Amino acid sequence: MVFYDVSLPVLRIVKVHLIINSVLVLLTLLVVGLRMLCRFESEARLWWDDYHILLAVPQGIGMLIIQGLWAPTGIGYPVTQTLPNLVPILKMLVAYEPVFACCISTIKMSVMFFYLRVFVNSGLRLAVKLVMAFVLLWSVGNVLQVFLICRPFAATYDPTIEVLETPLFHLQHEGAVCGNQVGTFIAIGAFNITTDAVILTLPVPTIWRLKMSGSARLGISVVLMIGLVVSVVAIIRIVSLTRLDMTNLTGTMIWADFWLTVEPNLGIFCVSLPMLGRLRSRFSSRRGASKFGPSEGSYRLETDASAARKQKGSRGHEDEDHALEAIYASNKEVHHQSSAVAAGHRGGGGKRDDTVPSRDGSEEALTDERDKNGILVQTKRTIESG
Repeated sequence: MVFYDVSLPVLRIVKVHLIINSVLVLLTLLVVGLRMLCRFESEARLWWDDYHILLAVPQGIGMLIIQGLWAPTGIGYPVTQTLPNLVPILKMLVAYEPVFACCISTIKMSVMFFYLRVFVNSGLRLAVKLVMAFVLLWSVGNVLQVFLICRPFAATYDPTIEVLETPLFHLQHEGAVCGNQVGTFIAIGAFNITTDAVILTLPVPTIWRLKMSGSARLGISVVLMIGLVVSVVAIIRIVSLTRLDMTNLTGTMIWADFWLTVEPNLGIFCVSLPMLGRLRSRFSSRRGASKFGPSEGSYRLETDASAARKQKGSRGHEDEDHALEAIYASNKEVHHQSSAVAAGHRGGGGKRDDTVPSRDGSEEALTDERDKNGILVQTKRTIESG
């Protein structure tokens, strides 16, 4: 059933954009599926970072669907030719904005829950929780502005309502009033880039204080900061928004429409990629095993609690797959196990008096060497090579 009045031929550039985003969504679905496969094969329960990515996927698909619905309504044509379709176009824009805001914030929350699953540094965990609260408030504000930008709300999608665009609302004005919508889009985009940079750099100081080689720390940092690619896309999207003219929406929204769909789906893709280290380890080594001395491999630091479970014959979550697996393991498989022990909390027999409990579905994995009372990282490496 057609929901618009005039059907216009889809421009070539719009078709190309749809094809690119369709391929991106398919690749994203594949990577997320492989991520879930890694989790299930390791017999590790899904945790909040996984659930948030699964929640973000249908939102990303929804944005592709809206882009597809927009295509025949005249995207790329001057508004004089698409005026009969303007109401449904604007209604879809109203739906698009909160979905985009929710998808982006869901991806950010997934990354930060991943940090909580992996890192035990108390300072870092506190910083992550504060940023999580900030992102939640930011997301609520993003959604609310969609419904508060114009008064009455119908002026958001009905071009027949005479609107006075002002930087601020004035209660004494009797007609419809709208804030600067393009300015709002740009401000939200800039804030989005800022939070991306903060989130992606949060664990870097902790990683660089770990007791491992500089090249290994660099490799881990690079893997965790793959998401900076999304920030580059966000900057490009802001540039495209500066060229958006609400008085000629269909004629100026081609690139903004494209990048709005790319950004969240690419975010899901990049966030899930580092979780596939287990697959890389499997396919990079298929020959017999031999033992060597210390070597740079994939680093997994486990708490005493998980080490104790292993000694009792329980696998627990020892196979937690995360960004630190299989960074340097080319043509060999490295099983690197470490236990982080608080030097000042040992009882008789060399055992700790208190251990760090593992959260549901989590593996408290990384420990700062400068934590209170000192940290001793005990390491055992086994390298299988052909």
